[in-house]
Amino acid sequence: MLKIVFRLCLETGSLASHTAFHGAVTAWRWSRRRRLESVLECLSTCSSTILRTMKVLRFFSKFLLISWLALSTCFGKVSNSFEAKIHRHKSLTNRALVDKLGTLTFDDANRRLTFSDESHDNFDIPYDGVTKVVFDVNTHMRGGVWPAVLAAGGFPGMIAGAAIAGGKVHDYWMLVKNRNGEDEREVLLEVPKETSKQIIDKATSIFGQKVSVTDFHDNLEKLDPDKLADIKSRHTVKVDKDGHPLPEIRSDKATVVVVCVPLAARNAGRGNQFKFHANDRVIAVNKAGTYSFAYLDPGKYRLISQSENANGFEMQLEAGNSYYFLQNILQGGLKPDTLLTRNSQELVQYLMDGSYWADWKRK
Repeated sequence: MLKIVFRLCLETGSLASHTAFHGAVTAWRWSRRRRLESVLECLSTCSSTILRTMKVLRFFSKFLLISWLALSTCFGKVSNSFEAKIHRHKSLTNRALVDKLGTLTFDDANRRLTFSDESHDNFDIPYDGVTKVVFDVNTHMRGGVWPAVLAAGGFPGMIAGAAIAGGKVHDYWMLVKNRNGEDEREVLLEVPKETSKQIIDKATSIFGQKVSVTDFHDNLEKLDPDKLADIKSRHTVKVDKDGHPLPEIRSDKATVVVVCVPLAARNAGRGNQFKFHANDRVIAVNKAGTYSFAYLDPGKYRLISQSENANGFEMQLEAGNSYYFLQNILQGGLKPDTLLTRNSQELVQYLMDGSYWADWKRK
């Protein structure tokens, strides 16, 4: 536009043309100034908005950080506490094991492993006092405290309902050995399957190589009890609550220890017989809450636990060694079923100490 006016002024040389040219220049300059002012005003508004937004974000970022730290601390404490059952002697004069439901806590701040329940079965073990932790699978019929808890709604993350109260479950035994000066002690806990991995991982992160998880990978085989060679043999079992003989290591024999764990202390020494066969012959007979042991020549054996049902596995037994087994109680028909498992020496010896001697004889 300015070029056209300027050319007109040159061609005509008139005053009006020069006046028009100066007017056009002035108008263009004011228009440019207004555009610049508009841009600056817009930038100023945007910068103010950005500053206000940054202040708001800075405030909320602090709030979110504080909230995250609080939640992390809260959840950290929760994840270090777990529901568990403690198994201990019923009294100083009664060796039968009772179980009580409580809370197991890994107190990292004070470096202590603690347990507490409403029956005051408390322990408080310094991390440095722990000498060994053994985890062992516990397969049994749902019994004792767990059914009542399940029927009432269960723990968070656990399937609840009375319908599964008699079903087969795979919890974990957790045996903790600890030393206080010259005093050596053991505590036995049972933790639910649902939290067992968390507890094993937590214990491993704290105690390292002191932790072991027993897994023998025995190939269990279901058998027809009517086809067992010694099925027709009859036996008497006297539950000895006073004597408590212990197995010994023999250089020329393999020692076999068998414990039948009761579902509850009130069942110890009662109920039907659970028989233990080795190569077509009964070598031990238990009731719930009792133990037996036998000495066998070294060699390959088919070991079987028999009640209304029968199951077992084959394994090589060597002279001078001890082998430890549990006859786990499962739900059956008219009588409980049995399930044979090979377990750690530490666990079976603890359970044996809380069981009565089965003084059995063949009729």
